[in-house]
Amino acid sequence: MRVPESRERPLPPTRVLPVGRREIAYCEIGDPEGAPVLAAHGSPGSRYQLMPLHEAARAAGVRIITPDRPGFGRTSVAGDRGFDTGGADAVALLDHLGIDRAAALGFSGGAGYSLASALAHPDRIDRVVLACGMVPGAPRETLEGRIPIVSTLYLVTRFAPRLAAAMLEGRGPFARTRAANVDAWPAADRAIMTDEKQQAMIAPDAAEGMRQGARAAVDDLRRYSRRIPLGEVRQPVRLVHGTADGNVPIGVARWAVSHLPDATLREIQGQGHYFAVTRPEVIIDALAIAD
Repeated sequence: MRVPESRERPLPPTRVLPVGRREIAYCEIGDPEGAPVLAAHGSPGSRYQLMPLHEAARAAGVRIITPDRPGFGRTSVAGDRGFDTGGADAVALLDHLGIDRAAALGFSGGAGYSLASALAHPDRIDRVVLACGMVPGAPRETLEGRIPIVSTLYLVTRFAPRLAAAMLEGRGPFARTRAANVDAWPAADRAIMTDEKQQAMIAPDAAEGMRQGARAAVDDLRRYSRRIPLGEVRQPVRLVHGTADGNVPIGVARWAVSHLPDATLREIQGQGHYFAVTRPEVIIDALAIAD
């Protein structure tokens, strides 16, 4: 079933898959006949978050399936299963589309969910790519260089989740928090955050990511203090990460690659957290290398 979009900018059509009493909203970008990739967006985020990858994916013959994770966008809330929350949705979506095996692509706060899918469903996920991915249980020393407001947000989600929701939703005194902290971000990210054309491209994701409020995003961030058994991930994992990332510092990726049995890391010099917007080919290349 297709859901009509009301925005002027062209967006990939949204489809809704009913599963019991719940619904999974998703769309697809790239080459519809290409190698399948199941994406997990960040926190917050939505099915539109990886739209900047569309042209590069289409040219490379990659089909990216981008669902709203539970509680984001138009996908129903699901029971809390830790980082496997949404794992059943992923399998249901692959079954619905007739896909036996796919790569998993975890972007930012979606990284833990892609790794959990690889652990829980090794028969369906054959490889993993993490793009500027936060990795569950990353120790404190790996977070050196993280933007202070981001560190504060992670802390607040653990001890005052309602306050964290207000921060993410920009309510009350937090209405201008993001704008007031632009200077704290690396130059590459500031260029994207202050560019009207780039902001117009990512605006649909920002709106859909908060459609149901910030509860799902707060739950996401709270989970990242917990470890998952990285040593049990048997699929190849390819990490791509900007060396200037102030949201998820490069130390996280360097730590993760040393704890995953089959992993490589490509460091993108001078790039921040949002390099997918201006350097989409980096992520598509990682998917191709992992093939």
